[in-house]
Amino acid sequence: MKKLKSYFLLLLFSILFVCNPVQADVYSKAENLIKKAQNASIKEESYEYINSARLLYKEKYEKNPTDIRALVGLSKVHQLTGERREAKLYVLKAYNMKPYDPKLQREMGDFYYSFQEYSTAIEYYKLALASGLLRDFETNLITAKCYEKLGDLENAELYYQICNHLNPNSKRVSNKLNHYESKKHEDNSQELEDAKYKYLFKKKKLTESEQNEVDAESIIEKLNNSF
Repeated sequence: MKKLKSYFLLLLFSILFVCNPVQADVYSKAENLIKKAQNASIKEESYEYINSARLLYKEKYEKNPTDIRALVGLSKVHQLTGERREAKLYVLKAYNMKPYDPKLQREMGDFYYSFQEYSTAIEYYKLALASGLLRDFETNLITAKCYEKLGDLENAELYYQICNHLNPNSKRVSNKLNHYESKKHEDNSQELEDAKYKYLFKKKKLTESEQNEVDAESIIEKLNNSF
């Protein structure tokens, strides 16, 4: 009976430790620090947030080197500091553990996006969309941004339209679509103006006899002017 009581006490302690809000809140705290770093206007302040987040993720990683959240977090830290090799090392380690996880496919896309490798980022974003994030607003939005960065405005507009379907209340998406629509009208107006100009001022092609007549009239006019 005493052994059974000790077992239950140990079990209760384990449950309390796992469910400890302080432990559970470590990732939330680190993620908030990352957001603050991204929004900070002062570089020194941004680095301070990044370093604090790094310490939290590093502590988790050292306790468990296969902790996916810690690996992804460390990758984000290195992305913010521009350390491509280290950022890829951590995110790839997480991805290789669960290559079919759409969230990790999205993380791979985010890694390439952060280093302006937009074509590769699109490949992973499309993989994530096909694997389960098809109706995810943010994944569709960042795919649109990638196409925009590459100058592929047709595909960019297509993904902005998908975003608009998923969230019709998004002002940034509606503003983008309005911009694309106004751009189309501008282009059409310019094309019409160009066509009109060419029609009004185009040179009429003359036959050989008509050209000879014009030349003769020009010569006669010059002779008359010389007297």
